[in-house]
Amino acid sequence: MAKLFASWVPGYSTVAQNMGGPPLNWNGQNYTDVNGYREGFGVHFYLQANQANWFHVPLPTPVIVEDQRATLGRVMILYAFPQGASLQSVHVWDGPNRILQRDGLNITGNHAGGLDPDNTFDVNHAGILWGVGISMLVSTVVDASIYFATAGGDFYHNI
Repeated sequence: MAKLFASWVPGYSTVAQNMGGPPLNWNGQNYTDVNGYREGFGVHFYLQANQANWFHVPLPTPVIVEDQRATLGRVMILYAFPQGASLQSVHVWDGPNRILQRDGLNITGNHAGGLDPDNTFDVNHAGILWGVGISMLVSTVVDASIYFATAGGDFYHNI
């Protein structure tokens, strides 16, 4: 019988891939777009107009339980992007192996309050070998502060 193991991390676990520019200001605090402004409930990153950046979040991964390798059923990302900023791609990695590639998404709006079709991505990959990571490409056509609240994954073990 397959047993579910849900694993989540807070949004402030998210890191930006590309180095940022000069310090910026959010709610009176200076930060760089690569470091973001981290709070207990998530992280804000600032992207200047006509920029794109990859953001990565690691998931605690129960690779083996009772001698059975995990199946990753789906990943979830709770986020909010203002008009003019959009989620373009979601890639899911099992260590160095890409196990999901969703490109051309162009999703915008507030998806931080709960699960919906625009923040839930089916993976259905059996035999997870390493640690799971989620990579998200975000682009903007305006100056934008983007927000990541949390991310998680549903793992199954046939035990």
